[in-house]
Amino acid sequence: MKINLLLITALAGAAGWGLASFSNNSPTSFISSAIAAEAPAPAYQCPMHTWVKSAQAGQCTLCGMEFAAAKQADLVCSLMNRHLIALRPATEKLLGVKTVEVKMQPLVRTLRVAGLIGEDESQHGIISAPADGRIDGLAMNCPGEQIHLRQPVATFFSRPILAAAEDYQRKLKTGGAELEVARQQLEQFGLIAEQINAIPTRQADDFHFSILARLSGTIVKSFVSEGQYVKAGEKLFETADFTKMWFVFAAYEQDLPFIHQGQFVEIRTASLPGETLRAKVAFISPNLDEKTRTAAVRVVLENPDGRIKNNLYAEGMVMTEAETVLAIPRQAVLYPGQQPRVYVQRATGAYEQRTVKLGRVGDNSWEILDGLKTGEKVVLAGNLLMDAQSQLEHPEPTLGMLR
Repeated sequence: MKINLLLITALAGAAGWGLASFSNNSPTSFISSAIAAEAPAPAYQCPMHTWVKSAQAGQCTLCGMEFAAAKQADLVCSLMNRHLIALRPATEKLLGVKTVEVKMQPLVRTLRVAGLIGEDESQHGIISAPADGRIDGLAMNCPGEQIHLRQPVATFFSRPILAAAEDYQRKLKTGGAELEVARQQLEQFGLIAEQINAIPTRQADDFHFSILARLSGTIVKSFVSEGQYVKAGEKLFETADFTKMWFVFAAYEQDLPFIHQGQFVEIRTASLPGETLRAKVAFISPNLDEKTRTAAVRVVLENPDGRIKNNLYAEGMVMTEAETVLAIPRQAVLYPGQQPRVYVQRATGAYEQRTVKLGRVGDNSWEILDGLKTGEKVVLAGNLLMDAQSQLEHPEPTLGMLR
């Protein structure tokens, strides 16, 4: 309170106001008295040095700023605001001060990402041994070979399956519930209806059954050879469906507000030079990686002809939608990670430091949530030097200063 009284007393003395205005020692009443004394006179005054007045338009004798019409709101701001900067026209030119208007504009954000193109993991399949037995023949055994649903992939000799087939054949003569139990046993061994129905007509010396593919796709790994004995459930082949591919990339948490399902992504890879793949975002992981602070985003690519290979490195560009928000250029904001502030032009040569609340960041602009309004002008160039000058003229109070 003492500092405020000293500051106001100094301003009043420079303006020719007497200490009689301090009848109740209140800064508020002093400002009110000053306003009452100044308001009736249709004079001009310096926007920065409010005690410099004139009956005609002109320039301030202290800073060279153009006079402005005296207004009560401007007078209060000039008396109480410690963050106003006054610049002579020559100084403004030297600093290269430029301003831009605060307005509603599209918040455009281009997200460049990188990731891998891989198989559709939901269609990854495993062909395993249905029972203990021996692989006596392989219809295919090389990675890259194509298989189709219910296509035979191996000839299998298995005593448990042969015993179940003989039991089923015997139960065919009696029927009833026991026949259904025998049939279910064969189904558990992986036999389909056509194989089970063919059991009565099998040759007596036919001891083999075919292991059939459960999915269409491509063999990516083989774990078996002819003549190999296997246990029930042992892995024989791994398959993948490459007719659809996944492009998966990591999105940083600050970019997640710009990404949503159904959004288009343009993808480029060195294996398809000069070609751009375009597909939609299909899934955004709800879990963020604790170390990288990223979430996995999946894009599904159609690949009926197999042109897109597995495990490709690719780069993408997310096509974000331009939402209209109150925004200013990024270079107008100082210290966005700490206490973001801007400099607002109050009059010709007069600039006010103002703290703002930032929202999302675009390619060239910041979304403004609070602190500015449409039509105001903020400093675009020269604000760093202006801020340094403000720190020199208005340093933050320290303990020593308060004493």
